Amino acid sequence: MKKLLILPFLFLALFVNAQANYQTALTDALTKMKTANTAEEMQSVANQCSRIVSAEPKEWLPNYYAAYTNITLTFLLKDDDQRDQVLDKAQTFLDRALKLQPKESELYVLQGYLHQARLVVSPMMRGMKYSGLASTALEKAKTLNPNNPRVYFLLGQNAFNTPKMFGGGTDVAKPILAKAKEKYATQKPANALLPNWGESRALALLAKCN
Repeated sequence: MKKLLILPFLFLALFVNAQANYQTALTDALTKMKTANTAEEMQSVANQCSRIVSAEPKEWLPNYYAAYTNITLTFLLKDDDQRDQVLDKAQTFLDRALKLQPKESELYVLQGYLHQARLVVSPMMRGMKYSGLASTALEKAKTLNPNNPRVYFLLGQNAFNTPKMFGGGTDVAKPILAKAKEKYATQKPANALLPNWGESRALALLAKCN
């Protein structure tokens, strides 16, 4: 009887330990991500996030950061085919995260960011398609969480990079980026592992609109 009583506590202890290990590993990856300035450094962080996904396949955050680091990596690469291949990998991680957490605003923000990265590979050829896809994903993110500052940052970035003749430009982007600034000032992530990026870039774009 005593053995039967001990078993639930043993399983609970193992679960808590596994959660602590996953959080420690992800914290380490995020620390390295903040100082990764080269493609090689970002690739190393992306690989680390991928290993965490393998260890914790039922957690959405490792998939989120595996996707995010791969998207970020593409801005450090020069070969367009390679960039698309890396974005394919990012999409795979993002699709997994969406299956785990289908109503998470941050995941639709990331989908919008991924579409923007696709556009950057070939702006002339992909502008209309991927700008529209990015806006659709970001509007979905806004519906799920109107206070998510990354929604307004990326919508503002989308408008900033869209030519005035197609409905974009600094005059359109400015109020959206101003709202992003306002939302960043009041955001309070529940813990250090939750997404908390984009503020400095949003403020830099807003400054260019003034």
